Amino acid sequence: MKTRGGGIRGLESVPRGLAALAATAVAAAVTVAAGCSHEQQPPAKPPAKAAARPAPAVARAPEPPAPAPEPQAFNGGKAGKEEVFFDFDSSLLRAEARPVLQKVAEQARQRDAAVRIEGNCDEVGTTEYNIALGEHRARQAKDYLVKLGVPPSKIETVSYGSERPKAEGHDEAARAQNRRDDLILR
Repeated sequence: MKTRGGGIRGLESVPRGLAALAATAVAAAVTVAAGCSHEQQPPAKPPAKAAARPAPAVARAPEPPAPAPEPQAFNGGKAGKEEVFFDFDSSLLRAEARPVLQKVAEQARQRDAAVRIEGNCDEVGTTEYNIALGEHRARQAKDYLVKLGVPPSKIETVSYGSERPKAEGHDEAARAQNRRDDLILR
C-alpha cells in the first residue's frame, strides 16, 4: 500500500533508503522461512578417507614464551652486557661508542650470536618522547652493527625510555648514566 508520496503507508517519516532496507530484510526472512519449511535430507555419510582424519584441534591459550637465554660474557668479563652512552636529547653515536660496538659485532659474528639492544633515556621529557628517543638510539647502534657485518635478523631492538634507569638521582651525573644503549649478546 503506497501513499501519495510513493512511500509505504505508516512509514512516511522513515527515509526511503531505510524503508527499502527493511523491506529487503523482511523479504529475506520470508525466503529463509519458506526454504526451511520442507523436510531436509539427512547428511550423506562421509567417505572412508574423511573418517580417518583427526578431529580439528581445540583452540587453547598460547603457551608462555620460553625464558630468554643467559647472556654470554664479552671479552671484557662483564656478564654479556656492554653500554654505549649518548648526549642529552641525541641519538647520534659518540666516538667512544664505536670501539664498543666493534667489539660487540666481533663477538656476535664469532659466536653466531644474537644481539639485543635496549635503548634508554634520562627522565627529562615525556614518556612518549623518551620511548621514541630510546628507539632511535637503539636503531643507530643496530645500523652500525649491520655495517660491521652482523646480520639484521640477529639484532633485536627495544626501547625502555626512562623506565629502567641505571643511576638513581636527578642530577646531571645520574642522567648521563641513564642516556644509554645496553647491548646484550645472546
